[in-house]
This record gives sequence, C-alpha cells and structure tokens, in this order.
Amino acid sequence: MSEVRLTIRDAEGDWSGTVSGSTADRAIAALSADPFTLAELETACARFEKPNRSRSFFANLSAGFCEEPHDAGLVVIDLVARLVVVDSTYSSPGPTGEVCYHDGQCATDKSLRYHLAEDWLFLGDRFLWHATADRRRRERAANPVFDARRVFYGSPLLEFIAREVFAAHTRHRTITAEAQDSIKEIHAAWLLTRRDDLENACPRDVALARHQYISWDLQDQADRWSLLGECPPGLDESSVAYRHGGFGTHELVLYYDLVRELLWSCWEQLAHLNETQPAAGRPETFLVGDFLTSEIPRLESIRDNWLETPDPEFHGRTPRSIIDRERARVPEGMSGHHAIVDPDCPCCQMLADMPGPVFWHLDGCNMDDNFAFDIDHRTREEWEDEQRKWEEHHRRGDAEHAERQRLGVTNDSGFGVEDEQSVWSSSFSGEDAADLPLGMRLFGIGCRLAELIADLRGDQSSSPQGQQLIDRLNRDFGNLRELLQNSEPSLAASLIDPVIDRFTESLATVASTRPDLAVKCESLTNSLARFLEPRSSDSTWDSDDSDLPL
Repeated sequence: MSEVRLTIRDAEGDWSGTVSGSTADRAIAALSADPFTLAELETACARFEKPNRSRSFFANLSAGFCEEPHDAGLVVIDLVARLVVVDSTYSSPGPTGEVCYHDGQCATDKSLRYHLAEDWLFLGDRFLWHATADRRRRERAANPVFDARRVFYGSPLLEFIAREVFAAHTRHRTITAEAQDSIKEIHAAWLLTRRDDLENACPRDVALARHQYISWDLQDQADRWSLLGECPPGLDESSVAYRHGGFGTHELVLYYDLVRELLWSCWEQLAHLNETQPAAGRPETFLVGDFLTSEIPRLESIRDNWLETPDPEFHGRTPRSIIDRERARVPEGMSGHHAIVDPDCPCCQMLADMPGPVFWHLDGCNMDDNFAFDIDHRTREEWEDEQRKWEEHHRRGDAEHAERQRLGVTNDSGFGVEDEQSVWSSSFSGEDAADLPLGMRLFGIGCRLAELIADLRGDQSSSPQGQQLIDRLNRDFGNLRELLQNSEPSLAASLIDPVIDRFTESLATVASTRPDLAVKCESLTNSLARFLEPRSSDSTWDSDDSDLPL
C-alpha cells in the first residue's frame, strides 16, 4: 500500500501525518463540500468514506507542520489559501475527478465523482508553493466571506421594494400593463444595481457566482445517492459553506418568486390604502419614510409566511425547506411511487418501476425572458449571444416550415418523419429499431400508449367506456413490464406471446370503440408485433455525458 505525507492547514493551525494515497485522494475530493476548517473537512470525508465511530478519518495526523515526503510523496491542503499541493507518484488528483467509495472496511469498486469550486488552485511542486499560499492567504483575508443573504432577504431588500414601489405607484395606481412593467423594472433594478453592502457587486452577480459549482456538487450527490442507495450527508448548518455559501438553482428560482410576491403585495397594499383611506390619509399624502415605517414590518411577515407555507406543487414542501436542503447540498429525492403525477400514465408507471430514488428539480422556465432574471449566463454578452442563436434557430425553422408549405409536404409529426410515426402528435421514439434493447423498446411503447390514453381520457365525458379501456390498456402494459422485469428468462419466453396477444386484443377493442383512434391503435399493434425482433449484435448505447451537470 502506497502512503503519502498529508499536511492540512486551516486558520487555527497545521496538522501532519502519513496516510494511504487513497485516503489523501478522498480528502481532496471532500473539498467539494467547501470546508473551512479541519473539522469541517473531516465531516465532508463522509461523502467518500463511511465514518468509523471508533476512529476519526484523520486519526494519523498530529499537530505541527511537516512537508517531508513519505513513501509515494507529499500532499498539502491549505484550507485558508484554497490551495492543494500534490507531489506524489501515487496519483495526480485535480479539481474534478473520481474516487472509490470506502465502506469502512475497504475501498469498493463504486466510483464517486467530485467537483471543487473554481477558486481552488492545484500545484505540483513541493518546493515553490509557499509564496503562492502566503499571497492567497493575504488576498482572502482582505476579502473575507460575508452573509449575502442578510441583504437578499433582509431589510435592504424590503426597504428597496417599499421605496421603489411607492415611487412607481404614484405613476400607475391600478394593476395595468404599465404597472406590471413597473414591477418587472423594479425587480430587474434590484438585481442589477451595485451595492456597498455586497462589496460593490450587484445581487445578480453574487447570486450566480457559485451557481455552476453548486449545480455540479448537487448532481454528484444525486449520483452518490443512486449508486450507494443512501441519502448523502448534508452540510452542517453551522458550517461556513452552509451559512455563507452560494446560491443553487432551487434558491434562485424561489427567490425570484419571493421577490415578485413581495413586489405585488406592496403594490396591492398601496392600492388598498388609496381605496379605503380618506383623502388626507391616502399614499400620495405620505412621506416615503412614513410609508416605509409601516410597510417594512408588513413585508417581513409576508416574506416569512411565504417561506413557511407548504406548496402542493413542491409535494407539500415549503420554500424554506427546499432552500435549506439545497444549501446543505442534499438533492430533492423521493421514491418512484411518490413521484407519480398521473396513475393512468404508462410513463409514470415505468418511472415507479425503476429502482432507486427519483430526483426533481426547479428551473427558470417561469421567469421573465430578461437578462436580469436569467440564471444560465453570467455575463450580458453570453446572454445576448444565446439570444442571437435562438433567433437564428427560429428563423431557420420558420423558413423550413414555409418551404414545406409551399411544396405541399405537410404530413409529418414535427420530427421530420413521414412514415407511420406521423399519426403520433405528442410522442416520438425509435422503439421499433431492432438495434435497441428491449427496455428502450418498452419505453417507446409506453410513450405511445400514454398519448393514446390521453386521447381516450379527453373523450371520457361522452364515452362511459373510456376509463374501462384505459384500465385495460394499463393492465396489459403492466403485465408486459412485469414479465420483462421479474420473470426467469425461460418463463418470460413462454408467456411473452400470450401477453402481447392480449395487449393486441385490447388495442383492437379500442379501435372498434373509437374509430378515430384506429390508426394509432394499428401503429401501436405493429410496434408490438416487432417488439421481439432480434437486436443487432454490434449495437451499443452509452448514456454517459460528462459535460452535463444536470
């Protein structure tokens, strides 16, 4: 077993000792949790090694600084300078990579990914790193971490909203298009205005500064959960990374909604005062300071109630709990059965059949299409470039559609396919391809069946048999799924034809009951007939794409 000298430095002191090379690698991977102290780093190591109650992860380290290489070399982790020195023949870890999970007894073959924040620096020379570490320590001391959320959620935000809405309300006193534009403008101004209490940065820049890193870390924790079958350990609420860490996607989306809620609440409060107060007590007679005195406490109450109110759209979770879990770097996971949206949907049923957790995510699809609210691009130049690409994409699409109209080529499904797949208007798959595995073909059939069931459901009010047909189709599809997933190969081979035959009979019944769906039933029947075609021996499918964080 190769060993290295491991030296860890934090603001309180230095610790050194000899550890296995794999232990040093896991300590570097644990930097993905953004530890600031040795204790926080040791807690973070539980991401990659099962904790041992009788022995701490860094039991071999003792107080004191030592940089003499041992066996395979030297590893130095300076938590203050955000610097890692690796001079080792055992491995060459970097800011991204993989380590094998240690189950408390030995390293396993389960490889876990990690991504460090972009401000970590890796060096490979054990002789020339001291000056760099000293310089980076001075720079970070001059720019200590600060509590941005005090500004984002506290009095600075509420005062800004009350003051700006008060000024705008004098121009637009009713909820009109002009008022809505004013709300958007105030929201954008809040995000794009540089502030002294944010060290001369604007809220948008602060919010997005670590967004990509946190997205990667949450994805890595979701992968860990799937691979190990257990929820990953979250950051402690007392840790610096939890208290002063960056903003993830969930918090950015919920923060957008919160600010809009506060803006409209303030606007409606002014409208209410105008309607109910005598002339002498209406807002236009107020001094702005008088209005702020009463409005800021009211907005505080609105904010707190909004954060603590369970939302059915979030499976009963509160916005605060979602934000807190993301700050702790814990993905939003649930079982496949709990994730079912529609029990009649074959796609949902297949989701429930899958092993392991299901993860759900919020995105910015409901945000205004404006640079201020965009969470995917750090700079205006990047955002404008993306806008130009979309405009060109739509231009080409419109030109292609116009040309197809001119040529009279209109019988397609929207995917450039002009065969029997054109009967399907909201689903597309290649499940008929013989080079796909059975699981992918089954998924394709499920997608088509979901569209057929949606068509049946749309006419249930006029057809009492609608739900009976839906139940019958789902039962047949369930039998097919269960047969492929749970049966012995010999038993599955003997039962597959009767199951498909029964499924085909149900489709024929649907076609006779609903002639308008006969073509779709015929297409799905043909897919079932080709379901058992042999797969090409040289076909492969690889779903891994290391460039996608989500």
